[in-house]
Amino acid sequence: MDALIMCGGHGTRLRGRRNDSSDNETRPPDEVLNIETNDNSADHGDGSRPDNSVTNRSSAVSDQSIIDCEKPLIEINGTAMLSHVANALTASPVETVWAVTSANAPRTATAVREASRFESIASIETPGDGYVSDLQHALSMLDTPVVTTPADLPLISSDHIAKVINTARLNDDNDPTSTMLCVPAALKKQLGVSVDTVFEHDHLQVAPSGINIVAGDTDTVQLSYDARLAVNVNRPTDKRVAEKLCE
Repeated sequence: MDALIMCGGHGTRLRGRRNDSSDNETRPPDEVLNIETNDNSADHGDGSRPDNSVTNRSSAVSDQSIIDCEKPLIEINGTAMLSHVANALTASPVETVWAVTSANAPRTATAVREASRFESIASIETPGDGYVSDLQHALSMLDTPVVTTPADLPLISSDHIAKVINTARLNDDNDPTSTMLCVPAALKKQLGVSVDTVFEHDHLQVAPSGINIVAGDTDTVQLSYDARLAVNVNRPTDKRVAEKLCE
């Protein structure tokens, strides 16, 4: 099973206002949340976690570094987000890791082709017509099943990938099901990160993490309470939370 990292976008929302968020209920961005980064603690039935302590600390973030850099190359604690994701995938059970690039992020495309830090991954150049269109273009070049993930999920680990692959193969190892890895929307709100897409699953409001298995016609939703899967870096506040959880 191969994997695709979607990294052909520039990340214009990261240039927005410092406190920009799609959800008005989120915590202040300067708060550091001591929230579980595993699936082992109990929830309250609504997708939220037990009351966690909050420690106020200032977080230095360079807005200029965000403006000057393409989104996949933005660093979280000194390492590009694309590198974080690529490292997790190369350490997982997947075979070949492909970076899906486009002319919308030319520096990223060049880095994938030429930088030694990305020598373990291959690349697929797409027209740059949008996330879904570019994903379909890349999928047309590979055999399914395929793991797909965005480059803006810097806290994922090889274990996360292994678990979603196992879920996809749960019913039939030779005929995996398409699987969407989601987190409770309440968890994203508790962390103070942006929430873009929400839908109901088993009477719970959930948000896609961005990690998927593209396989057969049958769809499965895998739910995780791991905070690391809830942080998609789409806005400056998301970056700050990711850096805190990455410490």
